[in-house]
Amino acid sequence: MTSGKPRLAILVALAYTLVIVYASLQPFAGWRMPPQDILGFLGAPWPRYVTARDVTLNVVAYLPFGAMLFAALRPPLPASAAFVAATFIAALLSLALESAQMFLPARIASNLDLLSNSGGAGIGALAACVLSLPALQDNSLAALRRRAVRTDTLGDCGLIVVALWILIQFHQAPLALGSGDLREALRITPFFSHTPRSYLLAETGVVALAVVAIGLIVSLLQQPQQPQRPMLPAIALTLALALAAKSIVAVSLTRSAHWLQWLTPGVLAGIAGSAVLLALLLRLAREARGAVAALCIMAVVIIVNIAPENPYQAVPTFMLRPQPTHLLNFSHIVRTLSQLWPLAAVIFLLVLARAERAGTRLNNFGKPGNRR
Repeated sequence: MTSGKPRLAILVALAYTLVIVYASLQPFAGWRMPPQDILGFLGAPWPRYVTARDVTLNVVAYLPFGAMLFAALRPPLPASAAFVAATFIAALLSLALESAQMFLPARIASNLDLLSNSGGAGIGALAACVLSLPALQDNSLAALRRRAVRTDTLGDCGLIVVALWILIQFHQAPLALGSGDLREALRITPFFSHTPRSYLLAETGVVALAVVAIGLIVSLLQQPQQPQRPMLPAIALTLALALAAKSIVAVSLTRSAHWLQWLTPGVLAGIAGSAVLLALLLRLAREARGAVAALCIMAVVIIVNIAPENPYQAVPTFMLRPQPTHLLNFSHIVRTLSQLWPLAAVIFLLVLARAERAGTRLNNFGKPGNRR
């Protein structure tokens, strides 16, 4: 019988495939026969404006895909064959999607996208291959992971949820650390007018709630028997990686060299407030922490969708990098992930709570005083 972890790897790889397909073929409108050969983009000149930083962002979008494919293929295939197969499948998918973009006037097929996507998947598969080596499974870092983080399928799911939260910070969200923005898809209009004070309160609230939610999720990944203290560095590391992603986006989107231009008073106030809240909420029972995390995620989605656009947040035209069409795949992927992440996180928290309640009942039933 297939174990839970291989099934999870297959499902996660399929889900990420759907995200890539959806993001690569948006807006799914205006289909027409291409004016040239479908594979003509393979021999086209390289984009005129391209930097190593831009290519790196496209590579990052396919990094997790390569690792997911490797994990899905690894049980039936040896490591070397799984690496080759994962890279080939990702390259084939990228080629198919770039070819399909030839039928969409709003999208531009690019040989650079194909190369960077394939390279990103190859690097991700190689990293997963190296980490799966027996020599690395017995080192101190792997042992720490086994001691601190759940070793079951739920632990793996939680790590994926946290990793995706870091990845979606590459999306230029209207409110920092916000996710679940469905205003355009559902045609939601703002519930109140923009004022400096209302925007400050909305941004502070979203940042505080988002940090509290991810902090509580990270705390729930530890072994239930472990004390809370060992997970505090993991929470700090998760937040640091998210802030680094935001800084990379800030400098990659515009010509500005100011890495911290997104670090507004609202963001700083939200981070400070979340630190105080986490210090109190981490003392709660696991079930209560999961419920609070789910409520925080839903509150973030509500605020993001009812808050008005910030007219001062738009980047002036002269600051935009010229012809950023080669970044469309990356931006669409992280935007789609940002829209779907709250749903995935809440589902994970519900499944985790149900599993832990079932485990508690089983443990209580096994105690001598509770047997009949």
